[in-house]
Amino acid sequence: MRGAFFLIVLLTNLAAANTAIAGKNDAEWNPPARFDHSYAGELTVIYLPQKQVVTACAELFAKYTVSATSSLVQRGCSAITSKTSCTVIVISKPYALATPRAVLRHEIGHCNGWPADHPD
Repeated sequence: MRGAFFLIVLLTNLAAANTAIAGKNDAEWNPPARFDHSYAGELTVIYLPQKQVVTACAELFAKYTVSATSSLVQRGCSAITSKTSCTVIVISKPYALATPRAVLRHEIGHCNGWPADHPD
């Protein structure tokens, strides 16, 4: 019984630590204020496991002629698909110190016109 209690405490602490680590650098992902707002057009959001994000982003970039490249550690991507729509692909769970929520916020910034080279 005592061992089960300690196991529960250990697992709870590990989960809390993992959550804290995953959200640690979210602020680094935020777009500048002028791009950091809801997207006014039709927004399509696709959540995928990180390994699938890499392939899906490469396909999205090719389909919409986005001059960005996909990488093996990619957490998400976006493409403006028409004058009034944007598609965003996002990791489905925290990966490499980024949360899906932070990545979505970042990518919506791109939908709102934030350039891929991330100027302030």
